[in-house]
Amino acid sequence: MLNRRQLRIKALESVYAFDKSIDKNIDFQISYFLKSNKNFFKLYITCFSIIKELHVFANQLHLKNQKKYISKDSDLSLIKFCNNLVLKRISSNEFILNKTKDLSVDYWETRSELISSIWKDIVESDISIKYLKDENKNFELDKLYLTNLFRKVIASNKKLYDFFEDTEISWINDLPLVNSLVLSTIKNCKKSSKSLPLITDIYKNDEDAEFGIKLLKSVIDNKEILQEHISKITHNWDNDRIAQIDLILLQMCLAEFLFFKSIPIKASINEYLEIAKEYSSKKSNIFLNGILDKLSKDLTKNGTLKKNKRGMQ
Repeated sequence: MLNRRQLRIKALESVYAFDKSIDKNIDFQISYFLKSNKNFFKLYITCFSIIKELHVFANQLHLKNQKKYISKDSDLSLIKFCNNLVLKRISSNEFILNKTKDLSVDYWETRSELISSIWKDIVESDISIKYLKDENKNFELDKLYLTNLFRKVIASNKKLYDFFEDTEISWINDLPLVNSLVLSTIKNCKKSSKSLPLITDIYKNDEDAEFGIKLLKSVIDNKEILQEHISKITHNWDNDRIAQIDLILLQMCLAEFLFFKSIPIKASINEYLEIAKEYSSKKSNIFLNGILDKLSKDLTKNGTLKKNKRGMQ
């Protein structure tokens, strides 16, 4: 599911788009934000559909190999891959099958070259060669194999990365978190349970579902107020000299100071400093930290900050 940091990043993208737009339509940006969140979940399901498709591909190839009169020395026995207990569980999971249909994850019939490319990486990897030749068979070995395979081979396939980049504009930003969630799902499979510990919703709870929209609206609806507070601290800086991403990050963090009573000040600052490391310049952290620290102290001193008990932690 989407965590708070990812929701902040998606809100950042929407605020940036709003600032750059001519018509300044907040409803359009909210709609884009919600669509981006849905696409995050679609990417999660797409990753499992790829795993399922590779399992189907392996089964078809295994049947084809069995019909050969003469086998090549290079032919690996795929029966262990086909019988991998975790792979079989993913391939037959009803939730994945239903969501694949509901979300129109129907990419693979027209992208056989992509599946072949990933499969080539799989069979040529040391991970697979060692696994397929190992006569030991148990659930934990199957799980360990699939975990390493996804992390080191499938997720790192260049053509797959290009496919994600070309399919949805938000997927490349979502990919690191989605990959970690897929790995977590695989790692947490239990032999004693026939189900998969899948993420079944976009958000952790109702509070998180509302958080991103509230943050987005708080920044856009209060641009003048936020900028007024920031300008008092940055009076020696021309606004044109402050990078737009840095300015938006300041506005977003300040919005959390003022309009999110339960979020501690330090938590907000730390989150935006981490986001700045990825989305802004190397020197932004020092600049942002100084401005946000001064803002929080001044607003606390003059009584503008009204945090509840949880937000004062």
